[in-house]
Amino acid sequence: MGTQELWTGIVNWLNINAPVTAKTIRAPAPDPLVRSFEQAAPIGWPGDLSTMYRLFDGAEPSTAGYILPGYRPLPLEEAEKVRQMMLSIEAELGADSNAEFERRKSSPIYRNLRAVGEAHSSVPVPEPHKPYDPAGAEADEAGTRAWMFISSFLPIADDNAGDFLFVDLRAGRQHGCVSEYFKGEADWRPAIWPSVEELLDETLTSLRTGRPSLSVRPSVIDGSLNWKFVRER
Repeated sequence: MGTQELWTGIVNWLNINAPVTAKTIRAPAPDPLVRSFEQAAPIGWPGDLSTMYRLFDGAEPSTAGYILPGYRPLPLEEAEKVRQMMLSIEAELGADSNAEFERRKSSPIYRNLRAVGEAHSSVPVPEPHKPYDPAGAEADEAGTRAWMFISSFLPIADDNAGDFLFVDLRAGRQHGCVSEYFKGEADWRPAIWPSVEELLDETLTSLRTGRPSLSVRPSVIDGSLNWKFVRER
C-alpha cells in the first residue's frame, strides 16, 4: 500500500474504534507551506513525507491519545519550532563542550601525553576531533548516528516528554528514514523505519492486529487510543 492508502486505513480505523482520537487530526498542511519546506531542504523531501503533510498536518495536542505508537504527529510549523529550539540548545551545549575540549588540549598534561605517543609511534598521531561538529555530522550519510541534533533532522512526532520521532533528510541510501531522538541520549539507535511510509504501515498493522510497535501495544479506552508499554522478553 502507498502512503495515502495507509493513512486512509489509519483514519478509518480511528473513526470506528477511537473516534475521540480521530477528532484530533488536523486538516492538510497548506501546499505553499509544504513546498517551502521541500525547497529549503538541501536535497528536498522524500515523496512520502510530502504526501503525509498534504494528507494531514499532524494532530492537535490532546489527552485523547496519540495516533502513532507512543507519539503525536506534529503540525509542520510546530515541527519547525521544535527543530529550531533543538538546534539552539545543541549549539549552546556544543560551544561549552568545545571550549572545555580546547582547554584540555592546551594543558601541559595533554601536551606531554601527546609527545610520548608521538615518540613511540611510527605514524603521525591524529588530532582529536572536537566533540561538537555539526558540519561533520551533516556530511555523513542518512541513517548514521550524529550523536547530536542537526539541521537535517525534522521532528515529525513527539511524546510530550521531550522525546520525538524524526526524519533524517541527509543524503544517502537511507534518505528519509525515521528514528527516535531521546532528550538524554540523542539519536540513540540506527533508523527504525526506512521511510515515513513504513512507519505508517507498521502503525496500521499494529492497530488492526494488536501487535506491539516500539514496545507499545494499542488499546482503546472511552473512544481514545492508548499505547501501553509491553515489557520485552
